[in-house]
Amino acid sequence: MMRCEQARELITALLDNELERSERGAIDAHLKVCGDCARAFEQEGVLKRRIQLAARQMSAPAELRRTVEEKAIAEMPAAGWAKRYLAAWSAWRWRNIFSEATLPAWRRGLVATILLVIASTVMYTQWRTEKENSIGLAALNTHVSIISGKTTLLRAVNLPAMRQELAHAVGDRFKPVVLDLSVSKLYPVAGFVQSIEGRDLLVTVYQGDGPAITCFTFIGSEADAPHDAERFFDAESGINYLSFMRGDLTGVLHREGEVICLLVSKMAPAELLAVLRGKSAHA
Repeated sequence: MMRCEQARELITALLDNELERSERGAIDAHLKVCGDCARAFEQEGVLKRRIQLAARQMSAPAELRRTVEEKAIAEMPAAGWAKRYLAAWSAWRWRNIFSEATLPAWRRGLVATILLVIASTVMYTQWRTEKENSIGLAALNTHVSIISGKTTLLRAVNLPAMRQELAHAVGDRFKPVVLDLSVSKLYPVAGFVQSIEGRDLLVTVYQGDGPAITCFTFIGSEADAPHDAERFFDAESGINYLSFMRGDLTGVLHREGEVICLLVSKMAPAELLAVLRGKSAHA
């Protein structure tokens, strides 16, 4: 008479059709009289079918495959069969991870679980980063569109009237920050309203002899700066400035009264910060 311990060891082989006829007959007889082993057999069979379905539907890029392999190996215990087993994965083709001949069902379940956790973490982190940086990154794209000529500017003739129109366009909830950049020979030439994910931004373009500067005024917080922004505290004014770069573009963000002011330019960070400090006055 087969014992439960023996039956449990043969369940995976039974599902994988790897048993001899005599062994199959013995375990079939045991499963008919042992409810616990029968439930274990059914549960492992369900898991096996789900994993096979997931494997057929799954398509992972090479970078994610490497991340999964490295993460799985790094997080397993330093010794034992598990780490040695996982260390060999990187030499296999991706489809072999889920092949029936490679891993028993419960081990394929472990692999699937690791994949889901890592993939979910990667996607959530990417989503969170993109959401946090949406204002800053969109501002950079807007500046590029302006200086490249893709965005057509309607040049202002009456600057006070332009600023009043911008404020009126957002229900007078806030006004554009006014910058006196005449020392740098830069002057406001145009303005418009931009909406990013339902948030209104008042955009003012400064042009002249030096690199153009685009000023974005909006209701927000310092959290709208990219997560890698460098912080500089100006003790004289008591203002925190957050500076970041993407390629040859620089962004400097700070709070101005009740609003956030974000400047974008091709100036170096130190130069743009020097232009901004002491030059702004909320209109």
